[in-house]
Amino acid sequence: MAKEPEKIGNVILETLSRMGFAERLQKQSAVMKWGEIVGDTIAAETEALRIDGNTLVVRVHQAAWRQQLIYLKEGLLEKLKTELGKDSIEDIRFI
Repeated sequence: MAKEPEKIGNVILETLSRMGFAERLQKQSAVMKWGEIVGDTIAAETEALRIDGNTLVVRVHQAAWRQQLIYLKEGLLEKLKTELGKDSIEDIRFI
């Protein structure tokens, strides 16, 4: 009996996982999805730059916003973990 064809996306994800890239790709999606996750208001004042280990580095355009985001940090981390998985991003550094 012939085996059902697999979706190419599943094959790619499985290959990336075997090569050790899946976790890194998952973390990198925090940079790509930052605006979606935090909303338009915060996205307009910030720019997700990179991942350092388990930390998302975010540029903030104004010092007042940086201070506000420090207070919102725990909630933003929860949103990231909900969207990307519990083991993805452990901290956010605002610069």
